[in-house]
Amino acid sequence: MKKSYCLIAISSGFALLFGLFEAAAQENRPAHLGFLYPISTNGVKAADYTNDVSIHALTGLSGGERGLAIYGLGGLIQGDATGFQTAGLWLSVSGELKGAQVAGLINQAQQASKGIQIAGLVNRSREGSGSQLAGITNSTASLRGAQLSGIANFSQKVEGIQLSGIMNQAEEVNGIQISGLVNKAKTVKGVQLSGLINIADSSDYPIGIINLIANGEKRIGFSVDENLTQLISFRSGGNRMYGIIGLGSNFSYDDLPYAMETGIGFKLTNSKRFRLDLEASNLWGTNFRKWGGYSKTGLRVLPVVKLSRSLQLYAGPSLNYMNTEHQKGSDLAQLRVWERHRSNSYKAIHWGVNAGLQLTIH
Repeated sequence: MKKSYCLIAISSGFALLFGLFEAAAQENRPAHLGFLYPISTNGVKAADYTNDVSIHALTGLSGGERGLAIYGLGGLIQGDATGFQTAGLWLSVSGELKGAQVAGLINQAQQASKGIQIAGLVNRSREGSGSQLAGITNSTASLRGAQLSGIANFSQKVEGIQLSGIMNQAEEVNGIQISGLVNKAKTVKGVQLSGLINIADSSDYPIGIINLIANGEKRIGFSVDENLTQLISFRSGGNRMYGIIGLGSNFSYDDLPYAMETGIGFKLTNSKRFRLDLEASNLWGTNFRKWGGYSKTGLRVLPVVKLSRSLQLYAGPSLNYMNTEHQKGSDLAQLRVWERHRSNSYKAIHWGVNAGLQLTIH
């Protein structure tokens, strides 16, 4: 077993070493068959040939591929590659990739990639026009298309979509960033959508709980609703959209002493002295002994009066859907449009109100 690993390592080393030198003239071969470099039909001169079909049991080296290439463990393609290449562990293309790369661990295209890269761990290319799909990380200097990864995407410039489970990072985005936790960019002309935080120098449409936008706005405020639920809230976002997170309590109902709110907002109009906001939010109330004691989801229209450069006053109506296990559920929905009683729950659609003061952080 150790001898086998040594052979594979030596073969890979030879392939990388010979792959550093460009062949003087490329010749075409219909087929290239091998075990591990340099044990193949093209031998030590494998980098001199471009092949229509390549099949290698373990590792292989070629000057280019323009059809089907299959490597048991890994392959190094010194020139351009078109068609379909697959390997159990890694694939590296020194020239331009046009087609598809599929590897168990790592794909690398040192020049442009026009097609698709699929890897279990990492995809890397200097420039991409197509798709990168990886279990962990995608990385490219410039991308036109889509990056999809389980953990993170990295790119200098994106024209298309970045989709990841945890984080996206780019200098310039013309399209959309979607992540489970964090999006980070300098300039975004499109949408940032994250489960937690969006960060950018400029982004008009960030959708997340916390949005740290350099040319945007951050507000801390105190609010109260029709059921006297008091919240300390943080609103943050760009010139058009913002996120909402709030913590508070309700002293009027002993069974709902803790409250939390999340939501998004949109600035309908914005002038020097007045702004009109549209917000969608969800409010939870609980005593932590029985989670889900109270939930209110609604839309509200908030006229905002700018009392000074930093201080703002707002108040406006809301339309809400409420679901509660509180024994006095109907008391929490006084202006009801619709209601339904169950043995252990109460649901209603009702009108409400929201008012408060907020301070802009410059």
